[in-house]
Amino acid sequence: METTSKATFVLCVESGVLEGQTLLAIESLQRFGGLMASTPVLVVTPRKGPALARYTRRKLDELGARYVRRDLQNRCDWFTYMNKGLAALLGEELATTEQVIWLDSDVLVVSAPEQLVLQPNEDLACAAINKNVGSSGPGDPHEPYWQALADAYHVPLDSLPWAVGQRDNERVRLRLHSGVYSFRRGMGIGRQFVRDLETMLDSKVAFTRRLPQPGDDVALAFSVVQLGLRWRNLSHFCNYQMTPSSTTYSRAEAPKASVLHYHHTLNSQEGSSWFLTELEQFRPDVAEWLGPRLPLVSRAGGVHRLLQRRLLRSLRSAEKRKHEVQCRFAVHE
Repeated sequence: METTSKATFVLCVESGVLEGQTLLAIESLQRFGGLMASTPVLVVTPRKGPALARYTRRKLDELGARYVRRDLQNRCDWFTYMNKGLAALLGEELATTEQVIWLDSDVLVVSAPEQLVLQPNEDLACAAINKNVGSSGPGDPHEPYWQALADAYHVPLDSLPWAVGQRDNERVRLRLHSGVYSFRRGMGIGRQFVRDLETMLDSKVAFTRRLPQPGDDVALAFSVVQLGLRWRNLSHFCNYQMTPSSTTYSRAEAPKASVLHYHHTLNSQEGSSWFLTELEQFRPDVAEWLGPRLPLVSRAGGVHRLLQRRLLRSLRSAEKRKHEVQCRFAVHE
């Protein structure tokens, strides 16, 4: 299968912990990605923040990744996951291939994720893994949240396709997991994703007090509806959750995974030790390569960038609190 000419991998990097994660993700792709190892890589910084460390920029150049920094000045850039929508928008604008493959920075590619390549009759491939905050329909305690959002988007709730979670086998209204997904360029998906994130936040509809905004993938589900996308439920082995606290991780099935999603696990010595111990059982070659690179450095760029990040985080947290005060909570715990 010829894959390198069809797609571009897109990742988002910002000053701090994402720097080491992004470099590791690209290195793993190029070392273990098989037929997809030479696929073009685009790395973007889509909102304001400190510049990347010189080492990171130099390493991106060495890896042959194209780096683009823009401040898109989105009014909702205080939202943690708005960077993902903005990065998808830039990916659609800047890539020159038919398809864009999104990777969260905290992943490792351990074999060619060929299922991410779209077929001619597909516009988007993204995994529906489990119910989580999803709704199984009328009578479900989460249904009011999805109904309120559907009203905000001015679409019938029943227009959301049904999906069966690959881990829990529950049938729910489309509930995606956007850590790894692919989409077809030229359809305005990136721009629609940003608009739908804005609508989600502007609606002031929140899930619960403990978890007001579950994430960006709630908005992505509505983008599927808004654009009438032909979508495929991507195998969860292309976005395999591998953390010490995961209730779905299984050493027996982990060898089937092509992309491991480790979240914050590799930021600490304890988490790194657990991960390497597990990895040695089914991919000793990857463990041997990964070991000297761990734990990941979280304070990239020196003290001045650290202070800038703290100030920006404080300002965004204040905006987040101001937003949540105005929200109505659709689900009561």
